[in-house]
Amino acid sequence: MKRLLQVTVALVVVAGCGNGGQLPASAPVAPSESSAVAMPAFLRVSGRPTSSMMAVVWRNGVATITSRLGGRKVTIAGKAGRYTRNGRLLAVVRNYRDGVRLKNATGATLWRARISRTQVQILRGETEIRYVFRPYGDDRILVRQGTLLVGSVRAVENGAELVNASGVRLGTSSSRPGNDMAVLLCSEIPPDLRAILTAVLIRRR
Repeated sequence: MKRLLQVTVALVVVAGCGNGGQLPASAPVAPSESSAVAMPAFLRVSGRPTSSMMAVVWRNGVATITSRLGGRKVTIAGKAGRYTRNGRLLAVVRNYRDGVRLKNATGATLWRARISRTQVQILRGETEIRYVFRPYGDDRILVRQGTLLVGSVRAVENGAELVNASGVRLGTSSSRPGNDMAVLLCSEIPPDLRAILTAVLIRRR
């Protein structure tokens, strides 16, 4: 029996950040989550009709993430680029012109999203490319791991849908196709860090 993951996303952006091209990123730019003018955003990922797998609420520069991506419910809090769970630091997010990095407490890069006009690369550490997102027109994003197709995010009448490599629909969204949804296909990223990266990429739409 095919399992259907229903994804509902509601997103409001007051002021957005353009992706731009691949520019030198020798120094981080000011993180959007700590900007003086907050960009309210809301994301909900629903599995079963009564079960929320993931929800993200941004309010006044503070992110609250409720996630069941790892199976059990956890709450992750993000402020000024620092994301914690039960008081334990999970990652420090640093924004750059060419993307974002999730770092540990000592400053080592855990995962990195490198964003250009033609693609998004998801790297483990600084250099190991694990996934590539490529847009096709305005209505589809393909996700590959090397030459292997992992799945895609594509436009439908009322938003977007997430499908795997076999074409099985995993979820739907009321938002247009975005790199944040594509992160949900990156199963190598640990669940908590996947939730954080999804929330961060919403802000870069």
